[in-house]
Amino acid sequence: MSWWMVILILFIGWLFVFLEVFFIPGITIFAAIGTLTMIGGVVLAFNNFGVVAGCITLAGTAIFTFLSIAFGFKTGLFNGLTLKDTVKGKMNQIDQSKIKVGDVGMALSKIGPIGTGLFNDLTYEVQSMGEYIDEGNQIEVIKVSMNKILIKQIT
Repeated sequence: MSWWMVILILFIGWLFVFLEVFFIPGITIFAAIGTLTMIGGVVLAFNNFGVVAGCITLAGTAIFTFLSIAFGFKTGLFNGLTLKDTVKGKMNQIDQSKIKVGDVGMALSKIGPIGTGLFNDLTYEVQSMGEYIDEGNQIEVIKVSMNKILIKQIT
């Protein structure tokens, strides 16, 4: 086996690890395959070219992998390809002094079983007990707990 084959195997392993770190984070399969491929390349170097060549290959592979990943993070080389958005939404924050059981309001959207309701000139996300309520119908608060407002239609 030639050095080119060992280098190709090491490069393929490095590529899998590099892809895992910068492009497909969280899956871990690519990192595992890449690591095993690089270990295989180092083992081939030990078997075919001796202990000295194997140690040089091992050290070179470890240093090159570490430096390339560190360089990728430090330079921001892949900042254009990474996701930087943050979620700015928030859950219902219910002020229990402004809405209470028995309050009557109006459905601002179709509630099936979750929708939007207007109570005391404030808009809230509401949830029915499984029934579908059309927009514009009168609704009544039957339970307020934590971040949920349970309602029923007034008939």
